[in-house]
Amino acid sequence: MRRVEAGLWAMLLSMVLGEIISLGSLASTGGKLSSVYATSPFSTATILVSILDPLAIVLEIAAIVLIVSGGKHLSDGKCVRRLSLVAAAFFLVWATLNLGVYVPLIFAGIRGGSLELVRLGLGVKAAVALLQYTIPFLLAYGLARNDRDKLCLWIALTLTIIGGLGIIALPIPSVKLRRITTPNGELYVPVYEINYNSWPYPALLALSHAGGILYVITYALIAARSETKDNSPSKPPTRPHNPHLVLGRRASR
Repeated sequence: MRRVEAGLWAMLLSMVLGEIISLGSLASTGGKLSSVYATSPFSTATILVSILDPLAIVLEIAAIVLIVSGGKHLSDGKCVRRLSLVAAAFFLVWATLNLGVYVPLIFAGIRGGSLELVRLGLGVKAAVALLQYTIPFLLAYGLARNDRDKLCLWIALTLTIIGGLGIIALPIPSVKLRRITTPNGELYVPVYEINYNSWPYPALLALSHAGGILYVITYALIAARSETKDNSPSKPPTRPHNPHLVLGRRASR
Protein backbone atom coordinates (compact mmCIF):
# COMPACT_ATOMS: atom_id res chain seq x y z
CA MET A 1 0.00 0.00 0.00
CA ARG A 2 2.93 2.33 0.65
CA ARG A 3 3.92 2.23 -3.00
CA VAL A 4 0.40 3.08 -4.08
CA GLU A 5 0.26 6.04 -1.68
CA ALA A 6 3.62 7.29 -2.94
CA GLY A 7 2.34 6.94 -6.50
CA LEU A 8 -0.76 9.00 -5.70
CA TRP A 9 1.33 11.79 -4.18
CA ALA A 10 3.77 11.69 -7.10
CA MET A 11 0.93 12.08 -9.61
CA LEU A 12 -0.60 14.85 -7.52
CA LEU A 13 2.71 16.75 -7.51
CA SER A 14 3.05 16.21 -11.27
CA MET A 15 -0.38 17.79 -11.81
CA VAL A 16 0.49 20.69 -9.49
CA LEU A 17 3.60 21.39 -11.58
CA GLY A 18 1.45 21.33 -14.72
CA GLU A 19 -0.87 23.94 -13.19
CA ILE A 20 2.12 26.11 -12.24
CA ILE A 21 3.46 25.96 -15.79
CA SER A 22 0.12 26.87 -17.32
CA LEU A 23 -0.85 29.62 -14.89
CA GLY A 24 2.67 31.04 -14.79
CA SER A 25 2.81 31.25 -18.58
CA LEU A 26 -0.60 32.94 -18.73
CA ALA A 27 0.31 35.46 -16.05
CA SER A 28 3.66 36.34 -17.63
CA THR A 29 2.11 37.02 -21.05
CA GLY A 30 -1.00 38.79 -19.83
CA GLY A 31 -3.11 36.16 -21.55
CA LYS A 32 -1.58 36.76 -24.97
CA LEU A 33 0.79 34.19 -26.47
CA SER A 34 2.73 34.57 -29.70
CA SER A 35 5.23 32.34 -31.46
CA VAL A 36 7.96 34.93 -30.95
CA TYR A 37 7.46 34.94 -27.18
CA ALA A 38 7.04 31.18 -26.90
CA THR A 39 10.30 30.44 -28.74
CA SER A 40 12.35 33.01 -26.84
CA PRO A 41 14.86 31.22 -24.57
CA PHE A 42 14.46 33.92 -21.91
CA SER A 43 10.66 34.03 -21.76
CA THR A 44 8.95 32.92 -18.57
CA ALA A 45 6.95 30.29 -20.47
CA THR A 46 10.09 28.74 -21.98
CA ILE A 47 11.89 28.72 -18.62
CA LEU A 48 8.95 27.13 -16.81
CA VAL A 49 8.51 24.45 -19.47
CA SER A 50 12.22 23.63 -19.70
CA ILE A 51 12.64 23.30 -15.92
CA LEU A 52 9.33 22.02 -14.57
CA ASP A 53 7.91 19.98 -17.47
CA PRO A 54 10.65 17.28 -17.42
CA LEU A 55 10.21 16.98 -13.65
CA ALA A 56 6.44 16.62 -14.06
CA ILE A 57 6.93 13.84 -16.61
CA VAL A 58 9.40 12.00 -14.34
CA LEU A 59 6.91 12.20 -11.46
CA GLU A 60 4.15 10.88 -13.72
CA ILE A 61 6.29 7.92 -14.78
CA ALA A 62 7.16 7.23 -11.13
CA ALA A 63 3.46 7.36 -10.21
CA ILE A 64 2.56 4.83 -12.88
CA VAL A 65 5.36 2.45 -11.89
CA LEU A 66 4.56 2.69 -8.16
CA ILE A 67 0.82 2.10 -8.57
CA VAL A 68 1.31 -0.75 -11.05
CA SER A 69 3.80 -2.51 -8.78
CA GLY A 70 1.95 -1.76 -5.54
CA GLY A 71 -1.55 -2.55 -6.80
CA LYS A 72 -1.00 -6.31 -6.75
CA HIS A 73 -0.64 -6.23 -2.95
CA LEU A 74 -4.10 -4.72 -2.39
CA SER A 75 -7.20 -6.74 -1.58
CA ASP A 76 -8.85 -5.36 -4.74
CA GLY A 77 -5.54 -5.11 -6.54
CA LYS A 78 -6.75 -6.79 -9.72
CA CYS A 79 -8.89 -3.79 -10.69
CA VAL A 80 -6.25 -1.24 -9.61
CA ARG A 81 -3.50 -3.06 -11.48
CA ARG A 82 -5.61 -3.44 -14.63
CA LEU A 83 -6.47 0.27 -14.74
CA SER A 84 -2.90 1.32 -13.98
CA LEU A 85 -1.59 -0.92 -16.76
CA VAL A 86 -4.00 0.81 -19.16
CA ALA A 87 -2.63 4.13 -17.89
CA ALA A 88 0.91 2.90 -18.58
CA ALA A 89 -0.12 1.88 -22.11
CA PHE A 90 -1.70 5.31 -22.66
CA PHE A 91 1.51 7.00 -21.56
CA LEU A 92 3.63 4.90 -23.92
CA VAL A 93 1.28 5.62 -26.83
CA TRP A 94 1.29 9.33 -25.96
CA ALA A 95 5.09 9.47 -25.85
CA THR A 96 5.46 7.41 -29.05
CA LEU A 97 3.03 9.54 -31.06
CA ASN A 98 4.59 12.76 -29.83
CA LEU A 99 8.15 11.71 -30.60
CA GLY A 100 7.45 9.49 -33.59
CA VAL A 101 4.66 11.39 -35.36
CA TYR A 102 4.21 14.94 -34.05
CA VAL A 103 7.89 15.93 -34.06
CA PRO A 104 8.69 14.45 -37.53
CA LEU A 105 5.59 16.09 -39.05
CA ILE A 106 6.50 19.50 -37.63
CA PHE A 107 10.12 19.12 -38.72
CA ALA A 108 9.09 18.06 -42.24
CA GLY A 109 6.66 20.98 -42.46
CA ILE A 110 9.31 23.46 -41.35
CA ARG A 111 11.90 22.08 -43.76
CA GLY A 112 9.59 21.87 -46.75
CA GLY A 113 7.28 24.79 -46.07
CA SER A 114 4.21 22.58 -45.84
CA LEU A 115 1.54 24.24 -43.74
CA GLU A 116 -0.61 21.11 -44.06
CA LEU A 117 2.06 18.96 -42.38
CA VAL A 118 2.52 21.48 -39.60
CA ARG A 119 -1.21 21.63 -38.90
CA LEU A 120 -1.46 17.85 -39.11
CA GLY A 121 1.31 17.55 -36.54
CA LEU A 122 -0.47 19.98 -34.24
CA GLY A 123 -3.68 17.98 -34.73
CA VAL A 124 -1.87 14.80 -33.67
CA LYS A 125 -0.59 16.58 -30.57
CA ALA A 126 -4.12 17.72 -29.69
CA ALA A 127 -5.54 14.23 -30.21
CA VAL A 128 -2.97 12.43 -28.08
CA ALA A 129 -3.47 14.99 -25.29
CA LEU A 130 -6.68 13.05 -24.61
CA LEU A 131 -4.52 10.14 -23.43
CA GLN A 132 -2.64 12.40 -21.00
CA TYR A 133 -5.86 13.76 -19.52
CA THR A 134 -7.11 10.21 -18.92
CA ILE A 135 -4.02 8.87 -17.13
CA PRO A 136 -4.74 10.50 -13.71
CA PHE A 137 -8.31 9.19 -13.90
CA LEU A 138 -7.17 5.61 -14.56
CA LEU A 139 -4.55 5.64 -11.80
CA ALA A 140 -6.95 6.82 -9.10
CA TYR A 141 -10.34 5.39 -10.06
CA GLY A 142 -9.67 1.89 -8.74
CA LEU A 143 -8.45 3.36 -5.45
CA ALA A 144 -11.51 5.57 -4.85
CA ARG A 145 -13.43 4.13 -1.89
CA ASN A 146 -16.72 5.99 -2.26
CA ASP A 147 -19.04 7.23 -4.97
CA ARG A 148 -18.21 10.87 -4.27
CA ASP A 149 -14.54 10.42 -5.12
CA LYS A 150 -15.43 8.51 -8.27
CA LEU A 151 -17.88 11.22 -9.32
CA CYS A 152 -15.22 13.88 -8.73
CA LEU A 153 -12.79 11.95 -10.93
CA TRP A 154 -15.38 11.73 -13.72
CA ILE A 155 -16.11 15.46 -13.47
CA ALA A 156 -12.38 16.31 -13.44
CA LEU A 157 -11.78 14.15 -16.52
CA THR A 158 -14.70 15.72 -18.41
CA LEU A 159 -13.72 19.31 -17.57
CA THR A 160 -10.08 18.68 -18.45
CA ILE A 161 -10.90 17.10 -21.79
CA ILE A 162 -13.34 19.83 -22.87
CA GLY A 163 -11.15 22.70 -21.73
CA GLY A 164 -7.75 21.25 -22.59
CA LEU A 165 -8.59 19.96 -26.05
CA GLY A 166 -10.32 23.24 -26.89
CA ILE A 167 -7.28 25.27 -25.88
CA ILE A 168 -4.92 23.10 -27.94
CA ALA A 169 -7.09 22.53 -31.01
CA LEU A 170 -8.73 25.94 -31.46
CA PRO A 171 -5.59 27.85 -32.56
CA ILE A 172 -4.50 25.26 -35.15
CA PRO A 173 -6.38 26.76 -38.16
CA SER A 174 -4.81 30.17 -37.48
CA VAL A 175 -1.21 28.91 -37.60
CA LYS A 176 0.82 30.31 -40.53
CA LEU A 177 4.33 29.77 -41.86
CA ARG A 178 6.94 32.48 -42.28
CA ARG A 179 10.01 31.92 -44.44
CA ILE A 180 13.38 32.78 -42.96
CA THR A 181 16.90 32.46 -44.35
CA THR A 182 19.58 30.70 -42.34
CA PRO A 183 23.22 29.81 -43.10
CA ASN A 184 21.97 26.27 -43.84
CA GLY A 185 19.25 27.38 -46.21
CA GLU A 186 15.61 28.42 -45.95
CA LEU A 187 13.28 27.36 -43.18
CA TYR A 188 9.62 28.02 -42.49
CA VAL A 189 8.77 29.02 -38.94
CA PRO A 190 5.24 28.54 -37.54
CA VAL A 191 3.69 31.88 -36.65
CA TYR A 192 0.66 32.30 -34.39
CA GLU A 193 -0.89 34.77 -31.99
CA ILE A 194 -3.36 33.60 -29.36
CA ASN A 195 -5.39 36.00 -27.24
CA TYR A 196 -6.58 33.98 -24.28
CA ASN A 197 -8.63 36.96 -23.13
CA SER A 198 -11.01 36.62 -26.10
CA TRP A 199 -13.96 34.25 -26.24
CA PRO A 200 -14.11 31.25 -25.94
CA TYR A 201 -10.65 30.92 -24.36
CA PRO A 202 -11.67 32.23 -20.89
CA ALA A 203 -14.37 29.56 -20.65
CA LEU A 204 -12.03 26.83 -21.90
CA LEU A 205 -9.29 27.90 -19.48
CA ALA A 206 -11.78 27.93 -16.60
CA LEU A 207 -12.93 24.41 -17.45
CA SER A 208 -9.40 23.10 -17.88
CA HIS A 209 -8.05 24.52 -14.63
CA ALA A 210 -11.19 23.59 -12.70
CA GLY A 211 -10.66 20.00 -13.86
CA GLY A 212 -6.98 20.09 -12.91
CA ILE A 213 -7.66 21.50 -9.45
CA LEU A 214 -10.45 18.98 -8.88
CA TYR A 215 -8.04 16.20 -9.86
CA VAL A 216 -5.52 17.48 -7.28
CA ILE A 217 -8.10 17.76 -4.49
CA THR A 218 -9.53 14.30 -5.18
CA TYR A 219 -6.06 12.76 -5.28
CA ALA A 220 -5.22 14.36 -1.93
CA LEU A 221 -8.41 12.98 -0.37
CA ILE A 222 -7.85 9.46 -1.72
CA ALA A 223 -4.21 9.46 -0.60
CA ALA A 224 -5.11 10.80 2.86
CA ARG A 225 -7.76 8.12 3.33
CA SER A 226 -5.26 5.46 2.28
CA GLU A 227 -2.80 6.68 4.92
CA THR A 228 -5.53 6.75 7.57
CA LYS A 229 -6.49 3.18 6.70
CA ASP A 230 -2.87 2.04 6.96
CA ASN A 231 -2.33 3.76 10.32
CA SER A 232 -5.57 2.53 11.93
CA PRO A 233 -4.98 -0.01 14.74
CA SER A 234 -5.63 -3.54 13.68
CA LYS A 235 -8.07 -5.63 15.64
CA PRO A 236 -6.61 -8.54 17.65
CA PRO A 237 -7.16 -11.88 15.99
CA THR A 238 -10.30 -13.56 17.18
CA ARG A 239 -10.55 -17.24 17.88
CA PRO A 240 -12.33 -18.98 15.03
CA HIS A 241 -15.77 -20.24 15.88
CA ASN A 242 -16.13 -23.98 15.50
CA PRO A 243 -19.74 -25.13 15.94
CA HIS A 244 -18.73 -28.78 15.98
CA LEU A 245 -16.36 -28.18 18.89
CA VAL A 246 -19.06 -26.35 20.86
CA LEU A 247 -21.60 -29.08 20.22
CA GLY A 248 -19.07 -31.72 21.23
CA ARG A 249 -18.37 -29.99 24.53
CA ARG A 250 -22.02 -29.63 25.31
CA ALA A 251 -22.64 -33.31 24.47
CA SER A 252 -19.79 -34.42 26.75
CA ARG A 253 -21.43 -32.65 29.64
